Amino acid sequence: MQKIIVYSADFCSDCQHLRAWMDKEGIAYEVRDIRKDPEHARTLEEKTGKQGVPFLIIDGEWKRGYEPGKAFSEAFARSLFNR
Repeated sequence: MQKIIVYSADFCSDCQHLRAWMDKEGIAYEVRDIRKDPEHARTLEEKTGKQGVPFLIIDGEWKRGYEPGKAFSEAFARSLFNR
């Protein structure tokens, strides 16, 4: 079973769409909200050089959970998990 951490924020529509899709697919994950905990924001920027969310850690590998300039798509979400 993969360990998945999602760096997210309540204001982020891509985060909401990705998490809803993961819930629908039965993918378990831990949420780290960058607005509620500044340490999560610092870690995100330190590891990725970015402040944008969503970002995921899947089995220790950092993956951007959005396509810049594009709306959320299930096809992209599936590609994050090789589904």
